[in-house]
Amino acid sequence: MSLRLKMFYNANAPLADGLRRNELLTMSDEEFEFKHGFIQWAFPIPDGSNHGSNAPVLDLDTALWLAENSDVSGFLEAMTVRFLEFLSRNHHWKQEFNHNHLRISRVIQSLRILHSWELADWFYSKVRKLAGDSFSSMARADSYWSFYASPKHDRIAGAFVGLAIGDALGAPVEFSPRGTFEPVTTYRSGGRFKLPAGAWTDDTAMALCLAQSLFENGGLEAHDVLTRFCDWAEKGSNTSTGVAVGIGQNTLRVLGDFRRNGYLEALPFGSKNDGNGALMRLAPIACFAHADVDRAFAMASAQSRTTHASRSSEECCALLAELLCQLINGQPLTTSLEVVKKRQWGRGVAAVLNREIADAVETDISSGGYVVDTLKAALWSTLSTSSFEEAVLKAANLGDDADTTAAVAGQLAGALYGYSSIPNSLKVGLIDERKLYVTSQLLHSSIGPHP
Repeated sequence: MSLRLKMFYNANAPLADGLRRNELLTMSDEEFEFKHGFIQWAFPIPDGSNHGSNAPVLDLDTALWLAENSDVSGFLEAMTVRFLEFLSRNHHWKQEFNHNHLRISRVIQSLRILHSWELADWFYSKVRKLAGDSFSSMARADSYWSFYASPKHDRIAGAFVGLAIGDALGAPVEFSPRGTFEPVTTYRSGGRFKLPAGAWTDDTAMALCLAQSLFENGGLEAHDVLTRFCDWAEKGSNTSTGVAVGIGQNTLRVLGDFRRNGYLEALPFGSKNDGNGALMRLAPIACFAHADVDRAFAMASAQSRTTHASRSSEECCALLAELLCQLINGQPLTTSLEVVKKRQWGRGVAAVLNREIADAVETDISSGGYVVDTLKAALWSTLSTSSFEEAVLKAANLGDDADTTAAVAGQLAGALYGYSSIPNSLKVGLIDERKLYVTSQLLHSSIGPHP
């Protein structure tokens, strides 16, 4: 964690051009214009600055600490209003090149990570309105502004947080045969692992491990991913309760092989190879690499091989990654399915794609641990409903491997409808929701353009 940022925000240290945090809100317009270092402290981002060697750099731990601090959120809101006041009273920034354009990029990116995509988008819309007719001269700057405020970020958060919501909804009825339990309508406690309401299992924990590895390494590093999986299994890292739950036999064997022998790919393990353990955690791949679908496709297969020696698992992961990329990029699900159908697939996956999944009836849908069945069930749940909530609840109520089926449906529906479409009750009730949201936004920031 950045000690300097913590001192600035928590201890009110005078680190922003010699100013304390609250003093930034009372700066004159002249000070606002001619002081330069303060903006980097008021709106930190994960990238270094070309305009100040003392600028703080936002790491994951610091971002999480700031995002979970209500006092920081209040300051960000107040500082955003102050910046808009400055822009409204001054007009010199309304030209093709101006240093305030870089500031605007920073504010949008920082707000999206540390506060919300909605506030970032609101700020961007206000900038456009203030610019008026001059906005057309700012095309180069707007290429960055529009990127950082893009609805893609909303859909990225939807895919990642949606995974966890589905996991938490399905966890209490996991292993329960369909029709043997009271229908799931919201979070509940209990289940085999006796989890509190809103807690999630191995699906989300492993997704967090994968996401953190992607962010810190700038890509997929199998050794680092497996090390993080081991820390989760052995120490409870990235869990919702402090204890790893839901670890399957296949995963235990693979992690043991890695610890003992350094194996970076799974060895064959009978029918366990075709389990859905790699599919359930897939979302971070698409969040990270959605701009390059072929790269996401290859990375999805590679991350599958770390734990599942199975062509079916690889293909399902690659297919889901491509679908998620298409959805994040704004394509409808039906269109995305037509795109993926053009690839060559093995028999199991091809059989799923060659049928009208949305027209299937529930009795045609299996919700056990077989990876192809999980993909089909998640697609059916999403295609046969019209909202995020409907999709994840339909998936969870299929029972059996309910948490994973709903986690995969949550990825699809979250990417389709966006984070902003998820009911607030499902966000508020989800354990560590802010951690999940912030992680998703840092994933994308790591590969975005930098002015």
